[in-house]
Amino acid sequence: MQQMAVLWDIENVTPKSGSSFIQDLFEFLEQDDCKISSSICFGDWTRSNLKRVSMTLFEKNFELIHVPRARKNSADISLITHATEMIFLYPHLHRFVLITGDADFRPLLQTLRKHGKETWVICDAGNASEDLLALADRYFDYRSIGADYSDEPEVATPSEIASSVTKENAFQLFQEAVNMMLLQKKTPSLGSVKVKMKLLNENFNERTYGYSGWKEFAIDAMTKTQVTLDPDNKNNLLIKSSPKDPGLPEVFQKLLNTLPENGDWITFSRSSQILNTNRVNIKEFGYNRFKSLIIDAEKRNLVETKYEDMTWFMRRK
Repeated sequence: MQQMAVLWDIENVTPKSGSSFIQDLFEFLEQDDCKISSSICFGDWTRSNLKRVSMTLFEKNFELIHVPRARKNSADISLITHATEMIFLYPHLHRFVLITGDADFRPLLQTLRKHGKETWVICDAGNASEDLLALADRYFDYRSIGADYSDEPEVATPSEIASSVTKENAFQLFQEAVNMMLLQKKTPSLGSVKVKMKLLNENFNERTYGYSGWKEFAIDAMTKTQVTLDPDNKNNLLIKSSPKDPGLPEVFQKLLNTLPENGDWITFSRSSQILNTNRVNIKEFGYNRFKSLIIDAEKRNLVETKYEDMTWFMRRK
């Protein structure tokens, strides 16, 4: 059985109260016959929002490293130092799982890869660096790991989803990803835009539309959208007009229409019922489960969710 280490920058990825992420993390990571040998969490444990999760982490055998916030990037330095030492002290470690989305960890990922280590990154899609994720062997948004689908039937199988989503929706996702990166003052390279699209909708796969690869899809998408190549750097993308909010994809606007304007909480089930009443078929937009749609809405900072009395709620942000 192969061994892995988990290194968590908890101030970069901080699950909200009521999230099942910590409980689900170990089961998720060990599902492919790879065992966790070491798990370390870095943060300022005097912060009130971290105190409430520290006991849960301790019970899950995390080593808690206290890093005061007074020193800039001190948590990053501590994590990088620990990871680098582990490469040489514990050569049996096959996989390193970093729970962060901070671009400052790119050199660490490159070092791990040079030493033949498999690298996974678990991030918060709202603040993650696409350039960091592009270096990882696999990457995930933490919300998708903590999602519990046990009480929700699939709307469609993956093959049905692939055949029902139109190219137009994929092209819209492409332009949305470029727009979002430009508005976030990021440089949308061809590689990083694909990462952003997968973060916004993990079901995206250009091959389901008959393309042989990502570049072929991107070239076609540029003929159908306002996205174009940067004349000064052909590996980067621009919007033909000034970057601006392109408007929400239709499925998210329909979702928001189910939520009270005054910001009151509503159950997931009630929102789903309203969509069904309005004959909105979410599989036509690439979703086989309602909770997956909510996760992607939360990544876009459109909704806020909470878990209370064994029921999931959401409201407009």
